[in-house]
Amino acid sequence: HTAIKQSTSSTMSGRTSNRSPIPQGQQQTAVAPSSGIPYGYVPAYLPGSASLVEELDKELLIVLRDGRHLIGKLRSFDQFSNMVMENTSERRMCFKDGISHYCDVPMGLYVIRGDSMVLLGQVGDFMLKEKMKEVELDELMAMIAESGTGAINWDFDADLEA
Repeated sequence: HTAIKQSTSSTMSGRTSNRSPIPQGQQQTAVAPSSGIPYGYVPAYLPGSASLVEELDKELLIVLRDGRHLIGKLRSFDQFSNMVMENTSERRMCFKDGISHYCDVPMGLYVIRGDSMVLLGQVGDFMLKEKMKEVELDELMAMIAESGTGAINWDFDADLEA
């Protein structure tokens, strides 16, 4: 208790002191009483929507409950996993002759409600190299109409109905 008073008084008088009530190398970290975890501790894995921090400013592909695929750069999110995406486009696809044909329809700045998201992942160049081919929207729509069931379309709400 005396060491604390001396340290405080020497600092207040304008001089700095190296003295500390706890010997160096044995500094204690303040611990939250409710959890027992030290204040300021950041775990290797963040639970829940906090794990989206690692995806900020990265190009993501998001599959929505209505089956749409959105690609864009994640700019912001909240505790409900609502997201703001920049340079977003809707990727429409059709599988034909062993190749996925796709077209990106630009949508700009887009807000996505967290509970409508089914799947999220980073987009890389590997997605475009081997078995994917970009086509114009008219050409893609013609392929879908021609094949009848050629569109890749997941409707998660309809699939959940009994």
